[in-house]
Amino acid sequence: MLIQMLDLEAVKPRNLVGATFLKFLAENESAFDLLYCITFKLMDHQWLSMRASYMDFNVVMKATRRQLEKEILVEDITRLEDLPSYKLLSR
Repeated sequence: MLIQMLDLEAVKPRNLVGATFLKFLAENESAFDLLYCITFKLMDHQWLSMRASYMDFNVVMKATRRQLEKEILVEDITRLEDLPSYKLLSR
């Protein structure tokens, strides 16, 4: 999901989310690892708040992707540590 969302298979990202992520990556070589951890915690949070079952996996993944895209595209975000979902890592 992250590879698709960030358009990492392309030589140059074709979407704004991917281009924004490249800026994060330029500042922090561990940006993908950090985003992966944030994504996993956000997905777990979504799963529990939606009271999802295994049949809801795709719905949870789509909700997680939408939330990440929304947070990454906020203008005030200059690093992954500024994402609202970053605080889920401390739980």
